[in-house]
Amino acid sequence: MTRADKNVSFSISSVCFLIYFLLKPFYLFASGTLQPGDFFLLIAFAFLVYERKSGLKNDDYIFGVFLICIITINFIYFSIYHSTFFVKSCLYYIFNYIVILCFRHFMYNKKWLNALGMVCKFNLLIQLAIFLLHKGSYWEGTYRYMGTYTDPNQLGFAIISTLAILFLLKDKWKYLFALIALFIIIQTSSSGMLIALGILVSLDCMIMLKRAMDNGGISYSVIFLTILGIGAVIVLIMLDVIHIDWDHFRLSNKLSGNKSVLQSFIDDRALNVAQEHPEYFLFGYGEGFQFPRYGHSEEMHSTWISLCYYYGIIPFCILIAWIYSNVRHIKLEVVPIYCAIFLEAFTLVNHRQASFWMIILLANVCCLDDSDNKYKDEIEERKSA
Repeated sequence: MTRADKNVSFSISSVCFLIYFLLKPFYLFASGTLQPGDFFLLIAFAFLVYERKSGLKNDDYIFGVFLICIITINFIYFSIYHSTFFVKSCLYYIFNYIVILCFRHFMYNKKWLNALGMVCKFNLLIQLAIFLLHKGSYWEGTYRYMGTYTDPNQLGFAIISTLAILFLLKDKWKYLFALIALFIIIQTSSSGMLIALGILVSLDCMIMLKRAMDNGGISYSVIFLTILGIGAVIVLIMLDVIHIDWDHFRLSNKLSGNKSVLQSFIDDRALNVAQEHPEYFLFGYGEGFQFPRYGHSEEMHSTWISLCYYYGIIPFCILIAWIYSNVRHIKLEVVPIYCAIFLEAFTLVNHRQASFWMIILLANVCCLDDSDNKYKDEIEERKSA
């Protein structure tokens, strides 16, 4: 490595990936088609392959096996039903595999991660500005806000996952952006995302308080005042001094009625076909989106259950094995982030969004201390020495 190389922090491919992540929230064309940001992802991947003339190292072969299972199962159903929805679902995973390959290469560069944190902040601030300027969209004319996205839950997860990346990067302004995230999520009326945010922030605060107490940096009086303040906010909400229209979150519809909570969850997530035909858990149903089968034309919400149903138990276990290989060494301080993302995934897995896979990969970086000197640019520098 030459002296000139040491002064270069960002390659063309890494910059293009940051532009991709910045533009990802903007849907200028029909949902499910290539968007402006996606072109920058392809450019980033092309330049990365060119820059790595010795070959692009693939540490995600387990995910590659899962991808082969996806393509095989979906093309079997494509040959049977001749629906392009099965082909489109394959393309989603191929694009996400490109995200994984690129991000795996970039994420060990500490300066690049700092730039990613700036992009995450810009994404949250842009969504807030669009709402305040009344430029965002609403779901089919309803009260559910979806901003620059095409679905309110999609916006909600984008906000949660972007905030989760800031928490993983230990950004000092993360709680300020948590307030911004709370404000936007309330506009989406997504109860699942609100719960995920609550899990993330509450568990993170508990760990932070415990560490401060262990280090003697906080007194029990501060803890008492904090609990008192939280309690006061809860009381003000209950007395309707602070008004939140909970009806928009449909909590009463989900928890009341003649149906059990489990059946209400199945109906709300459109998992009825899995309930009626459980045999597909063995060999896969294929991810055909709105392609009608057994009288069900509504798309199943993407959950851990639906992913297992789409591709069968064996490919699903391969996916879980890949996730485990990445998160098995996480530290206690980042457990809240993964609890929020993985528990929320029981109600909604936004596996079509790049940030879902990026959060899983970041576990490999967040389990390293700065003192470990294991960032990729330093490793390459030692190899060249």
